[in-house]
Amino acid sequence: MTANQHTPALYTAAEAAEILKVKRSWLERQAAARKIPFTMLGGTYRFTDGHLSAIVQMNEMMPSPSAPTRHRRARPHTSRNPTQASGGVAPLSPRPRDHRSGRGITGPSAA
Repeated sequence: MTANQHTPALYTAAEAAEILKVKRSWLERQAAARKIPFTMLGGTYRFTDGHLSAIVQMNEMMPSPSAPTRHRRARPHTSRNPTQASGGVAPLSPRPRDHRSGRGITGPSAA
């Protein structure tokens, strides 16, 4: 029996990051936060093939079974009735400008 049969391959953070196609800093932050599996040897993070497989599986995103097959609109559908869209309250809008000639500032500050 040789020592290689029982010793798993260990990758440094840089090697593991290259294999996973991620930044080394991301990998080290995740390990420091204990969000991904790792081995600490000699004060440095080391990763086995099993760790790398687990990291990939942890970050895998599966499509939801109820996802539609056709393309959805980018913007959500909004109601044309402003009172209906905001829970019964119409949104504020600016007053129309008075474009008649000869009209200036009115009110107490106009004196």
